[in-house]
Amino acid sequence: MKALDSSSKTTGQAQHLANAGYIAVGIYLRPDRCDAAMIAELRNATLQVWSIYEKGYPIRDDYFTVNQGTVDGHAAAAYAQSLGQPAGTQIYATVDYDPDDSDATGPTINGRISDYMMAFQAAIQPAGYVSSVYGSGRTCRILTSKGLAQTGWLAQSTGFAEYQQFKPNAGIVQLPAINNSWDGNDIVFPAAVGLW
Repeated sequence: MKALDSSSKTTGQAQHLANAGYIAVGIYLRPDRCDAAMIAELRNATLQVWSIYEKGYPIRDDYFTVNQGTVDGHAAAAYAQSLGQPAGTQIYATVDYDPDDSDATGPTINGRISDYMMAFQAAIQPAGYVSSVYGSGRTCRILTSKGLAQTGWLAQSTGFAEYQQFKPNAGIVQLPAINNSWDGNDIVFPAAVGLW
């Protein structure tokens, strides 16, 4: 399924995207990147969306703490609710680097990143949301196998750990950038990725 994720608002472009064959748009749950008017426009163009939470710098080990997972989860759930995101759908936390790239046992992913995801999951569950994850193949494999992420969204960096191994199991596979704000995506398993 042809899709894209956008790090900026797509206001004024929804019908163009639909006409170009896109079926879904990944939106960031923050007011500088998405708002209710944008969601309404996407929905009017019959585009589906999936929700992403990234604020700050989830690009190194020290970002991932229990407290940060709780803070991020509460912020993600509150903004998702303000946009009308239905309960039962997913919110993708991001692990935007290649942790444990040389250690398949994943001590960082099994440690501090799992602790973060457990806190993120606990924070969004009362609102009825389900946690999923964007990251390397290794990150997605470990977190989905532990039940801390329902779906893995595979980062486009083909050199990240376990890219090829996880790709057949990824719900979404990120593709190369389309422009400075949009990355292409292939939604491999549409029923499993929490579209709304």
